[in-house]
Amino acid sequence: MSPAQALPRRAWLWVTAAYLFQSIPAAVRDEALPVALKNTGYADKDITQAVAYLGLIFGFKILLAPLVAAFRPRGFILIAELAISALLGGLALQVAAEHPSSPAIIACLILLSFVAAAHDFALDGYFVSALDDRARATHSGLLNFASKLGMVLAGPGLIWLAGRIMDHGPQSADAWSWALIAAATLALCATAANALGLRAEADQSADRRTVGERFREMLSGLAALFRDPRLAAVVGLILFYRASEIHMARILPLFATSTAAGGLALGNETYAVMRIATAVLGLALGGVVGSQVVARLGLGRSLMPLGIAMHLPLVAIAWLAANGSHNLWLIGAVFFIEYLAYGAGLCALLLTMMKLASGPGAAVRYAALSTFALLANYLPGLWAGHLSDRLGYAHYFLFALSLAIPGILSAWVAKRHFQDS
Repeated sequence: MSPAQALPRRAWLWVTAAYLFQSIPAAVRDEALPVALKNTGYADKDITQAVAYLGLIFGFKILLAPLVAAFRPRGFILIAELAISALLGGLALQVAAEHPSSPAIIACLILLSFVAAAHDFALDGYFVSALDDRARATHSGLLNFASKLGMVLAGPGLIWLAGRIMDHGPQSADAWSWALIAAATLALCATAANALGLRAEADQSADRRTVGERFREMLSGLAALFRDPRLAAVVGLILFYRASEIHMARILPLFATSTAAGGLALGNETYAVMRIATAVLGLALGGVVGSQVVARLGLGRSLMPLGIAMHLPLVAIAWLAANGSHNLWLIGAVFFIEYLAYGAGLCALLLTMMKLASGPGAAVRYAALSTFALLANYLPGLWAGHLSDRLGYAHYFLFALSLAIPGILSAWVAKRHFQDS
């Protein structure tokens, strides 16, 4: 009997710890980093571009697949988690240094995205291969809960913590250094729990094929995807269906915390609490609503109504910027409705991607579609901040709303390919 077989299996522990960990780098990059840079005086255009570049690095994780497969997945996952924890700690030290080194900070952020991409690919593959169908179904709810919890702790949680520290005197850089130390500590705790849970799992062997053979297998799966007649319609849906929402999301944290004209002037703590209350709950309920609509109407017939509903709340976001209202209950209600509508629309988009990816080579097909989705998510950051600086928040959100036109058109084209779904 192997040591792993002699231990009681704790799949619940490693699934919880590993997927909580997985969300930490993403939350730091997408949620905490924009507010941290805003606090330290960076312009909106510089902030959105920085997040976009880091996200684009992460977006090409499919290219790492043949390389990651050369390592034993269990050991690779834990080593990657230790490396990410160390990078978060190094970033905290650089931010608090008397003379911070911009190249060192940039290098830490780039490495963080790169290692996180490799870790995510290895972990998702391990979850699929280590658990059978019943176990995956049993633990899928736990996976979603852990991911959401990690996003809250490392996103709004860090924003709230930095705000509390600044309330007691330390300047922005020092406050965010302590917040990053907290993130590194959380990451180490999750790594330790993951290591404990994985001890009872069988250690899978590395893929013994050459890198060239693994690349050829990946290319074969991609070739099958590119021959699918539905691909163009689904790529159009990926690029345009949520373009309005993505453009809004790149600016929303900056708009919410900005004291400039049109900004909501929310403090870090207020914004963090509102983000938790509206975004997390709204997205979760939106996913339930979206799944029920798809179940009732079918996938093809759901795309248009969910797409229209997803765009309507942007009118209220633009009104907030033009009106200058700082009523917290009103702002919270608008944010909640916007996130709920987006969660419902996102559910339809993800189910469409899964439908196209299903069949032989599903993992590679879905990874390719996910890459398109990540590109669609991060590319607007290259110009979003610049546009909001030139147009002002109110007119920028109207521009974002105008992107509903190609979004609805993409739904109309795609629905014809999924009418029987």
